[in-house]
Amino acid sequence: MVFELTDETRAMLEETKRVDTPAEFQALMSDATPEMDRVVTEVLAPSQPVSETLTELQDLYVAVRTYSTDLAAKNYGADRVERFKNAIRLGQTAVTWFAEGAKAGSFRNRTIEETVAASRQWRGRLSAIGGAAFWAQPSLAELFSDVNSSQTLDEEKADLEMLTGLVKKHRAALEPYGLTAEFVLEGEKLRDEASGRDVLAVLGLRSEAEARDLRNRVLTYAVWLGHEARMAGINACYEDAPKRRRFEAASFRNALRRLRSKRGSKADPKDIAPPGATPIDTGDGGPFLPE
Repeated sequence: MVFELTDETRAMLEETKRVDTPAEFQALMSDATPEMDRVVTEVLAPSQPVSETLTELQDLYVAVRTYSTDLAAKNYGADRVERFKNAIRLGQTAVTWFAEGAKAGSFRNRTIEETVAASRQWRGRLSAIGGAAFWAQPSLAELFSDVNSSQTLDEEKADLEMLTGLVKKHRAALEPYGLTAEFVLEGEKLRDEASGRDVLAVLGLRSEAEARDLRNRVLTYAVWLGHEARMAGINACYEDAPKRRRFEAASFRNALRRLRSKRGSKADPKDIAPPGATPIDTGDGGPFLPE
């Protein structure tokens, strides 16, 4: 699929960029998991460089956004577009963090100075919200005004753990004074970064193998949504050949392959490759062999 890289197109592609923090990834995963569990009946693995699959998905997303009015008229509305976009973002993030990212350090926690500085504005706003909500309870209001007096990471971690806990406990009382879901999420992101934990640990993954499995699951889901978007576009634009061809060009036929059953020790690639097959560099440190 070929399109002109205009400012509008660049803006659309920007919508599919990877997330920056584990908290953002968890939020997108939480939203996607119910459907992912329903539609991904078999987790597949890459059979071409993952970057190529992600580019195909992004190309298709541009077509979906460009002809969104046509698709909406045929029951592919804003919710499906949003899910497709978020699946691509999950895929972009998973590939960066759980492939080369786990080895090359693509996810970088802030330095101590950056971490302390990053929370100042959030702390200031929380202090104002807490002061307004609990003006009649000075001792409680004072807790929301806590500052990192030592400028150390240990105090920063303890403070943010305490403050996010207060927000969770008193959320109902704070919301009428300006507390929003976005503000709560921002505090949790700051807390996670201050913790300095490895990204796999933050996400509850016990090994790189689990991380690789999650990456494959996310990619399988993203490609499934790509197939859905492709068929929706073909149906919606069936009478308009140029538009229809934009969607027909996105086949994903080389994107994924079925995982082979493992029996005993890991087989050497030359023993399991079909005749004439050659290893494909998927960009994450190991070959995958096409069916």
